Amino acid sequence: MGNDASAMITGGTGALGSVVTRSFLAAGYRVAVTYRGTDEWEALAAVEREAVAGGRLLGIAADVTDESSVGAAVASAASAFGRLDVLVHVAGGFAGGRNVESLDAKSVRGMIELNLVSAFLAARHVVPHAKKHGRGRLLFISSRGAVDCQPGAAPYAAAKLGLHALVQTLAKELKHDGVTAHAVLPSVIDTAANRASMPDGKFGDWVKPESIAEVLVFLASEDAAATSGALVPIYGRA
Repeated sequence: MGNDASAMITGGTGALGSVVTRSFLAAGYRVAVTYRGTDEWEALAAVEREAVAGGRLLGIAADVTDESSVGAAVASAASAFGRLDVLVHVAGGFAGGRNVESLDAKSVRGMIELNLVSAFLAARHVVPHAKKHGRGRLLFISSRGAVDCQPGAAPYAAAKLGLHALVQTLAKELKHDGVTAHAVLPSVIDTAANRASMPDGKFGDWVKPESIAEVLVFLASEDAAATSGALVPIYGRA
């Protein structure tokens, strides 16, 4: 990508998203991030104050499950940068611990809305911009849990597996437009929250957010232009 390239990173202020954001900034991209928590955006903006002041980092409050909110966020980013080349859809979430027989419709729909519908909405609004210069990239965060399903996580796994179908469909729909689509599938990510929730885990075997960010930056690069539709495992030693 040229030094005028820009990226939208949904959920770009969280534990993984902030690392991805900093990596894309370091690679020369102008970056717009969506966020829900003002505190997270302020923390990121404080660390990247020069990028904010220079117009290279833009924060946009948005609900990734609401189409009008997503559309407005994408339009704001494209207007600010004059173009939008890359989508990195980090936004999502996990809720588990309940077997299928004890699930209710609300919790199932919640996982699908947050992890799958949000990806459809982000793609729908970014694709027209990504096609304009013939070098767009659509990147999504999936999970090892989509292909190695575990008890108590059926809605999450189903949503992420649906994401794989979306990615591979996008790859075929856009193959003549110079736009590629990929998903990365991390195992357990080494974040403070995961360490707190799994204190007996083998932290050294978990995937570092920086490792995931490096793969995403590569997939967004010109060096990765010849491949599309990949589901990339990032398991570390887990």
